[in-house]
Amino acid sequence: MRRRLALIAPFLAAFSSATLAQSVAHGGIVVQRAWARAAAEEGMSSVVYLTIVNRGGDDTLIHARSPVATAAVLHQTRNDGGVMRMLDVAGIPVPSGQRVALKPGGYHIMLVGLQKPLKPGDTFPVSLSFAHAGTLIVQAHVLKAGASGPGDDSNDGHDGMGEMKDMGGMDMK
Repeated sequence: MRRRLALIAPFLAAFSSATLAQSVAHGGIVVQRAWARAAAEEGMSSVVYLTIVNRGGDDTLIHARSPVATAAVLHQTRNDGGVMRMLDVAGIPVPSGQRVALKPGGYHIMLVGLQKPLKPGDTFPVSLSFAHAGTLIVQAHVLKAGASGPGDDSNDGHDGMGEMKDMGGMDMK
């Protein structure tokens, strides 16, 4: 039995990576590698990260929603005098021909009021509305609570916030 598991383990790892590598395209916008952090309890918050590639004209991500949360808010993390702040933004610009990464320490989608726990390995839909390209739906893949991105297998106890680890307090507005 151990030998069988050893033989299929690389396949399972490749399948997980391939699933995260999927992309969704609509109106010149391509969304890749959507993922979220696990959250143990209903009512908690989580965050969605992804990459947007714009193969059309200038556009803006103006709204997000998901059935797993009461709200999905567009945010940007900024350093304000040594204090990291998460600020609501009306939109996330996606210039023509550019790639915009929603990632820890930058733009992201905050899921507020989770309707159910998010467990590693789960997937859920996220609807993304763009000013010009319209709306598309992607599947976000849930990684562990402290993950810094796909392929993060560490268990070092850090929060996955990258450059934010030692930058003082966090203020949410």
